[in-house]
Amino acid sequence: MVRPKTSHDPLIGRARFATLAGVSRSTVTAWERQESGFPTARRSNGQDYFLWSETVDWLDRRPVPPGRLAAGEPVGTTYGDRARKKAGGDRLPSGTAEGLPSAGASYRVPTGVDDEPLPENRQIVTELMGRLVDRVRGAAGVLDYLNLLLCLHYLRGAAPSRFGALATRARALRTLDEAAQLLRDIGRAADEDLRGRGIHSSMQEALGRLEPRTARDLRGVVDAMSRLTEGVFGLILDEYEHQAALGSGEFFTPRPVVRLMTRLVCSEFGPGEPESVYDPHARDGGFLIEASAYCAVDDEGPARGRVPRTYGETRRADTWRLATMNLLLHGVSPSLHLTRTVPWQGDSERNSPRAFDIVLTNPPFNMSDPGRGERHEGQWTYGAPPVDNDNFAWVQHCLATLSRRGRAGIIMPNKAGNSGHKADRVIRGNLVERGCVESVIALPAQLFTGTAVPVSVWVLRHPDDRCDSTLFLDARHMGVKSGSRRLLSAADVDILVDAYQTYRRPEEDPEENSPSAGAGGGGRRVPGAVVSREELRSSDYSLNPLDHVEHRGGGGDGSRHEWESAWKGLCDAEGDLSTVQGTVGRQAFLQGPGGRPPWPGRPARTADLASLCEIQAGPSYTKLGKAQRSVDGVVPVVFPRHLKERRVSDEADERVMGETARRLSHFGLRINDIVCVRSGAITQPALVREHQDGWLMSPNVIRLRVTTRHAGRVLPEYLFHYLCLEESVAWMRDRAAATAAPSLRSESLGALRIPLPDLAEQQEVVAALESLDALDRAHQSVAASARRARTALSGVLLGPHTHPRA
Repeated sequence: MVRPKTSHDPLIGRARFATLAGVSRSTVTAWERQESGFPTARRSNGQDYFLWSETVDWLDRRPVPPGRLAAGEPVGTTYGDRARKKAGGDRLPSGTAEGLPSAGASYRVPTGVDDEPLPENRQIVTELMGRLVDRVRGAAGVLDYLNLLLCLHYLRGAAPSRFGALATRARALRTLDEAAQLLRDIGRAADEDLRGRGIHSSMQEALGRLEPRTARDLRGVVDAMSRLTEGVFGLILDEYEHQAALGSGEFFTPRPVVRLMTRLVCSEFGPGEPESVYDPHARDGGFLIEASAYCAVDDEGPARGRVPRTYGETRRADTWRLATMNLLLHGVSPSLHLTRTVPWQGDSERNSPRAFDIVLTNPPFNMSDPGRGERHEGQWTYGAPPVDNDNFAWVQHCLATLSRRGRAGIIMPNKAGNSGHKADRVIRGNLVERGCVESVIALPAQLFTGTAVPVSVWVLRHPDDRCDSTLFLDARHMGVKSGSRRLLSAADVDILVDAYQTYRRPEEDPEENSPSAGAGGGGRRVPGAVVSREELRSSDYSLNPLDHVEHRGGGGDGSRHEWESAWKGLCDAEGDLSTVQGTVGRQAFLQGPGGRPPWPGRPARTADLASLCEIQAGPSYTKLGKAQRSVDGVVPVVFPRHLKERRVSDEADERVMGETARRLSHFGLRINDIVCVRSGAITQPALVREHQDGWLMSPNVIRLRVTTRHAGRVLPEYLFHYLCLEESVAWMRDRAAATAAPSLRSESLGALRIPLPDLAEQQEVVAALESLDALDRAHQSVAASARRARTALSGVLLGPHTHPRA
């Protein structure tokens, strides 16, 4: 099979073609029209270009006529010989792309995909994908603006001297005409460098459509790209997909998922292996990058002498160009084939047998129910997939491209694992019977932008290296919520890989790693089950982990462990409740008959809230809007939704970088500050606790802080409890602006009159109310622990492996 070149293979235009061959432009045009096998033209910015390797191979088959031989050329000289001589005697013409920076360059080019980008980089990318998008793109599409960012990032890593010259020009921009010319030159520089590497890019055309509002806007973009400190190609794509809310998830697979699949599949090979990697739906090239990086080092760390051969396919020109730039920046040869068809269709050359040690992919799977019939075209080793559904077509293609020792990792929808369609069942049965399914891991939902479809990772092996059982792992509980998505951490990946290896090699501790036990590292358990081929037959060949892991859990060691843990938790909660009840009974206002009266006498003195507290509204949206917030920030921001049950929630799902927090330090929170809702539904306020010191107010809240003058005479906790009264909340709601979105002004809040007993009585009131709050929480804890214990005990008593007593 012919595959794309893995070394630099530049593109040349017709003029260069003619010069190297020593003929006129018209001759080249005549050859193209009349001669068979002429090199295929690649279109870039309205012009045709030809790969140097294809050009010289074609010229090698054309001897120069004797009457047209140049001085010194012997009879039999080919046009290819002449082209090589003019190019300098080697396979590459002069003027190829600038080399990648070395490892010692100031701009580090990472070898693998970054799981955890630096917070500073994420903040810069967030700013670039904020208001600057509309200010720079004008009437052009968001993708054209994205191309600008990626061109600048690519040039900085692949052609630093050209980037430096462009950045210098950007700092001196004054007019829109100068900005338009700079955009064209940025696109031209990227196109020329990519053509020098054999990529027919059209970035000049894309960037020419941008219409910056001011020269300063474009200057800001170039300056921001100059401040990025490491490879953030995937981060830019991530933010673009998030901003655009793409439903297709076209551009990338979440980096932790890429890392997980690569480690699962590649860890089966020894040092110096594997030798080849393939991704039939390459997206941003993440799998090829990560597999190359993983296989380029030994367990001890030093680089190996060679990296695996890589090859990928894609069906979108824009994705192909972006993936190629991404691969180049990570030091991976850009071996990507742009095609119009899926890999099991098309010319016979693409359908010829291939053998790769590693196949990793995230294909565009189908969630709709397939048609009733089976497709008749194609050759399908494990059964013809149903019409209108390619899920098992991708699976079979991955298996068909494996070497005899090969491993494949593919993302599949959970629905494919237990689909009731006849064709799907037949294919699953054949996969199991031939020992191809090594493991299936259910991933958490909402890992992908724009879709909540639950998916699994299928780890497959060549049928000549068959397995007699399949490992199922349930990782749906892993990861943390971030906005509308769920994120796997590097620690989650380590735990899953450890669990996979523990289950696959149970001989080290057979008791601990029995099928019903949970495996994992760091004290975290990953539910799993090793299921034999016979058992899979009885389940109608289901490959959905939920049909095996949950079934195995009932009544087993895992359920008993959960019951023991739940019962201990209930006993501890009841002990805490008893302690709190003793504390409550000692409070002056809470004693029974014969003690102090339950209510203090109403004090004569009152004061308005403004005289007791500094009342500060949150920052404006221009100072703390969406563009300034980031999930990777370090300082949490408190919004009205975080005020729950008279406490500030610890969700911390909105954050800002440290620099932003320092700039807005005037809006910071301290211990015992009172936080009230400023705009929105008015609810009870919350008191800032010790671990929340330094958090930041959002624009929608108001902060109350007892003044220094009253610090020794007024307890902030007393004021807080008074503001939580139903009549106080009703007072605030009444004075909120009567609009669709209620808004409470600081001046209105400051007019609230507060009764003030002496300090000793304030302390007694606070102690009594906080004791009852503690009692409330203790009762809730006992109730929650009792519910958990009930659920755990039902699993032990009623699980599938429980046998009723005689």
